[in-house]
Amino acid sequence: MSLRNITRSIALLVCMSFITIGAWAQEEERTPLTPEERATKWTQWMKTELSISAEQEPKVHEINLKYAQQTESVRAQGGSRRSKFKDVKSIDDAKDKELKAILSPEQFEQYQAKKQDMRKKVVKAARDRKG
Repeated sequence: MSLRNITRSIALLVCMSFITIGAWAQEEERTPLTPEERATKWTQWMKTELSISAEQEPKVHEINLKYAQQTESVRAQGGSRRSKFKDVKSIDDAKDKELKAILSPEQFEQYQAKKQDMRKKVVKAARDRKG
């Protein structure tokens, strides 16, 4: 085998490794989070973005977990996208009501504004994928 062939083989192996790692990473990103993972992620986000206190954190996590589990059951059930959307919307409204009792008025206002910003980003991303 010539040096040129060895170099090509090594380059091909390196490329195949990157492709395999890239495909694996994308697959990892598509794996849905469990309700527990979503609750933890939301709680961390709220800790960072809203500066929730150490006293608020366990209460907020409990609420996030409760509603992540409810949302998961709606996702798993049959029915139209529209009916699922309505169910998830009512779950989200109930969650907001409970959070409002725990967060300060300033934190809750920030939460609502940031949640609205995230919705806009999700809608834009969905439109960009379609178009």
